[in-house]
Amino acid sequence: MKSLLFLILLAVSPFQIEEIEVTGEQLKNRTDSCEVVTRITHDEIAHLPITNVADVLAFLPGLDVRARGTNAAQCDVSLHGGTFDQVVVLLNGVPLQDAQTGHYSLNIPISTALIERIEVLQGVDITGALTGAINIITRETQTDSYHLQLSAGTNAYIAPTLAGSWKRDDVHVNSSVEFARSDGYYAPTTDAKEQAALANTNYRMANLYLQTRWKGLDVQVGAQYKDAGLGTGYGFASIDQFDATRTMFTSAKYEHSINNWELHSLIAYRGQFDRYEWHKGNATNKHWTHNTQVAFDAQYHYSLSGWFTQFGAEFKDEYINSTNMGKHNRWQATVRAKQQFKWNGLTAVLGAAGHYNSWCGWYGSGNAQIDYNFQHHGNIYVSANRSLRMPTWTDMYYKAGVQRGSTDLKAEKAWQVTVGGQYTKQWENAGRLHISGAVYYRWGEDIIDWNYNQTDSLFYATNQNKINTFGVEASIDYHLNEWLRNVSIQYAYTNLSIYLTQTKSNYLDHLRHKVVVNLNHGIYVWSKGCVGANWSLRWQQREGTYVDIYGTAGNAFKPVLLLDGSIYLETERMRLSIECNNMTNRHYYDYGGIIAPGATGRMNVICKL
Repeated sequence: MKSLLFLILLAVSPFQIEEIEVTGEQLKNRTDSCEVVTRITHDEIAHLPITNVADVLAFLPGLDVRARGTNAAQCDVSLHGGTFDQVVVLLNGVPLQDAQTGHYSLNIPISTALIERIEVLQGVDITGALTGAINIITRETQTDSYHLQLSAGTNAYIAPTLAGSWKRDDVHVNSSVEFARSDGYYAPTTDAKEQAALANTNYRMANLYLQTRWKGLDVQVGAQYKDAGLGTGYGFASIDQFDATRTMFTSAKYEHSINNWELHSLIAYRGQFDRYEWHKGNATNKHWTHNTQVAFDAQYHYSLSGWFTQFGAEFKDEYINSTNMGKHNRWQATVRAKQQFKWNGLTAVLGAAGHYNSWCGWYGSGNAQIDYNFQHHGNIYVSANRSLRMPTWTDMYYKAGVQRGSTDLKAEKAWQVTVGGQYTKQWENAGRLHISGAVYYRWGEDIIDWNYNQTDSLFYATNQNKINTFGVEASIDYHLNEWLRNVSIQYAYTNLSIYLTQTKSNYLDHLRHKVVVNLNHGIYVWSKGCVGANWSLRWQQREGTYVDIYGTAGNAFKPVLLLDGSIYLETERMRLSIECNNMTNRHYYDYGGIIAPGATGRMNVICKL
């Protein structure tokens, strides 16, 4: 109750911390800052063979999206060799992570039709973003647009969507309603147990989203209903597992300028109910979680362009009521300060933060960046940051099957240094070229892992001594005209130096290499439309071995090459496409014992009103 009262009192303050800003020029300028490692835009998303946000992320080089089904029925996302708990997903800059587990980070009730761009960020001072963050930014168009879509495909998949954006003077509204259902997915296997598990991958899902912007006020509300069969999703002794989640979130932000001052405030809430069943129809665990955040900041801009001083504070409260883990609550208070200097094309930023967590006490974080922008064609940068992550409730208290959480865990800590840059060249009649790349090294301490104890054959949540990560990410992208709309090559390399305290680390099965090649071209072009095709090749090599569906260990992950494609007819008011993922029907695994989807086809009809 004290935490709730404190949140209500802070909510009236006209401030907001910088890293969760959403609207205005500051967030738009972030696209060219050294925090952005990868970006994908609305037009690029529209031509990919995707149905949801998770599908889009699978085409980005540094991200590892591992599914327990299709169409985001349940999937995990990790970044640059980390785990699904170490990356923070943001919607318009508002964190959506749940303190229970990172398994639900992608429970995002928004249509891809409303997305302006998705940015993968590094070097941000956000608690929990040990490896980085993913920021999903909605559209802010100047004209009204309405999007009516009907999708149907294999395994009785059907998904109607209605999305729209409209603007009247200072009021801008984004909204979407979605429903999706499927009998599950097909995979190329003759194994009887795998086939039986595939029969229990059906799901149904509904999403609602509403965003209203008025002058300096930005309000979001979203809700998701999802029931999903998981087959052998979390263990091989049961082939009829089931998970039901009910998620809702809301946020309100306000920004205001007074002379040289910019004032920002935020209040946000995310709640979720989760019912997991080891055998479908028999409830095993029920979890209720509540995550509340209030933040404020003030920026003072000097007469020198690009110079400012920022200070602010943040308060977070996390609560869980679980049949497995009990009732727990913790809160965290943060104070921050940041200074930016700018001289010609050179920008330098220094930031520091102090945190007090009711569970573990005081700790600090911060970042430093030097960015040089040359002639508006690109930039080079060096950044360093100190990041932290609190254990999830699952890490601390979960006890079921062969897993045992621990209340003796320490917070994860990491230092990371990144060097990178980007270059863009636009020719009058020869198209546009964009090149970007980054090299990073991360020193991780007290990294939380689930380690196997041979004495009692159980997995315990423990802190590894250290896990260090070296990575490279690069991309080249070229646009010419309606005949050659886009051709791109993206590559990510990750190498982990793991110093184990025990065996069977969760970090041993990370992606070492990932290559994405995309070609979007016209087949027949006329003045009012285009027939075109989009082809994507994804090659990835996963390290380590896995346990198969029968419990046999030592199976090596094999490199896999996936071909996805679509053929589309596009006019000003309509788009018709035929799409297929995994066109060559490859047999592969991202998780041990869970065979990945085979060839999956669908047809989309989109009317733009």
